[in-house]
Amino acid sequence: MATIPVATSVFDALESEVRSYCRTWPAVFETARGSRLQDEDGRTYLDFFAGAGALNYGHNNPVLKRALLDYLERDGVTHG
Repeated sequence: MATIPVATSVFDALESEVRSYCRTWPAVFETARGSRLQDEDGRTYLDFFAGAGALNYGHNNPVLKRALLDYLERDGVTHG
């Protein structure tokens, strides 16, 4: 029986079985900007899921990121 790496065991414990794509990639992503992801070993990947859901502007778009940080810094409502 194969040992599950610690970095992916959280998916097995907490994620839905529907999310099979996140279980099959041999990478743990650490950072993202635009359409690129970088894993914990420094390798860069093109994120073909970047258009899904709220990420249609890419990861950490500088304009949206600044607007969000400004909102949070002035104590904007984040849950309601």
